[in-house]
Amino acid sequence: MRLSKHGLFQMDDEWLKKLPAELLLEVSKRLLHDVKELQDRLNRNPTNSSCPPTSQAPWEKAGDAAKDKGTPAESRTAEAAATDTVGDLPKETAGTSPAVANRPSPGKGSGKSPGRQAGSAGHGRTQKLAVTATCEHRPESCTACGLALAADAGSPAYTAWDEIDIAPQVEGLIGLTFRVTRHRLLEVRCACGHVSRALPWRAPADDPWETTELGEWRLVGPRLAGVIILLALRMRLSRASIRELLREVFDLTLSAGVIDETIREAGRARLPLEDALVADLVQTTQLNGDETSWPESGVLLWLWALVTPHTVLFLIGPRRREMLENALQDGYHGILISDGYGVYRAWENRPRCWPHLMRKLRGLAESSDHRVSGVGQERQGIMKTLMAAIDAARTDPPPEALPLRHAADVDRLQHLCKTHRTDHHEVLGGVVREFLYDWTVIFRPLAEPHLPLSNNAAEQTLRHGVISRHISHGTRSEQGSRAFALLASLIETCRRRAASAWQYLGTVIAAARKGLPLPPIPVIPATA
Repeated sequence: MRLSKHGLFQMDDEWLKKLPAELLLEVSKRLLHDVKELQDRLNRNPTNSSCPPTSQAPWEKAGDAAKDKGTPAESRTAEAAATDTVGDLPKETAGTSPAVANRPSPGKGSGKSPGRQAGSAGHGRTQKLAVTATCEHRPESCTACGLALAADAGSPAYTAWDEIDIAPQVEGLIGLTFRVTRHRLLEVRCACGHVSRALPWRAPADDPWETTELGEWRLVGPRLAGVIILLALRMRLSRASIRELLREVFDLTLSAGVIDETIREAGRARLPLEDALVADLVQTTQLNGDETSWPESGVLLWLWALVTPHTVLFLIGPRRREMLENALQDGYHGILISDGYGVYRAWENRPRCWPHLMRKLRGLAESSDHRVSGVGQERQGIMKTLMAAIDAARTDPPPEALPLRHAADVDRLQHLCKTHRTDHHEVLGGVVREFLYDWTVIFRPLAEPHLPLSNNAAEQTLRHGVISRHISHGTRSEQGSRAFALLASLIETCRRRAASAWQYLGTVIAAARKGLPLPPIPVIPATA
């Protein structure tokens, strides 16, 4: 049992002097055990444990990089380890995450909700922009008798709105040109005497998006909205920074509220495309999965990433098995590559990520306990030998199958695991039990060398989410989380398919604002 703070307070020089030799020896043993354990904890870093890369100070990374240089297989392991995200840190110790429905009220300090308070003075637009084009909206039929309305040049406009957008690019020219279109809603008198008015299209009410309006009456045009989304999600700029950039570079003034509404509206517009992404995911033969923590207004949620070479789907929700089951709809039968988190164990067709295991073995090898260090070094050496053999078999298959050639190494590793399964050293016992629990899954690449040994595809994809989390501290509402996940999925999928995310976002928003069918997701290039 580890000495507690209360117990240490009672120990001093006078107390030690009064102890008999036998008791002093026992106390020394306990103190030595605790010191070694604390030293091992201090030595933990992203290269020898599941600690996230962000837990390491910048000035410490250069030294580790130089120390990690070794054999090609070892260098590749370290490189893969560097791509790990914070999602792996609490996997063996995390409890159940709170449900999404249990979301506390955002305000804690003043007790007020974020944003402008009800009843406070508002502010209208002060920047006056020259109108460059006019678009008239005329009712097609009489709302009373249903007869078609004839075009009437003298029809008056009863209201209008201005839309700021980026004009289509001219071939051979570079740069952006803004245009301001005034949309005029006309009223037309029918032969029956009834006056009908044109109305802008608005999406019907949707509970998850009750505060996010989707329709034609918008200040920000579709192409400008696409630029704002890229700046927010891909370039990771805050609303205030986007506002400053538009003002400084383009002399365009938009409020932070308008920018935020544009992003959430785009998330709602893109919602029907989520099913298309899932359909692409379940048809692939190989899928990478990983997750990292994501705060939402004080609630700890998780950002999940399901990654294939040409499709990416992000999800934000609790750290539970239901997240994957709902996303994949129990329809995925390919290979799911993941780390050791228990949720992924529901899929039997699943190889394990070796760099995660190698980091834990390195932590054992660097232990202050000589016995634990010896076991860790021996296991680490065996795993490096197996990694090198698998890597070589991909380019030059050996005449003898790898499981037979390295049967002695595997048996020795299994013997070490079984011997220390109930070891009193907490870390050593945990690592060997993890190996034994997933033994078949871990050593599957020996029989199938073509399988990847790392989960780098998912971890590298999550890297942008991790950076966004450090900058923005997550999201502040369920709508914000859904918009972030949906739009990030679309942007990353377009990038992997060599398509312009900006152009596609603009077409999706333009179609959604008019209630038209959304354009399909860009196809996978033929050269892929």
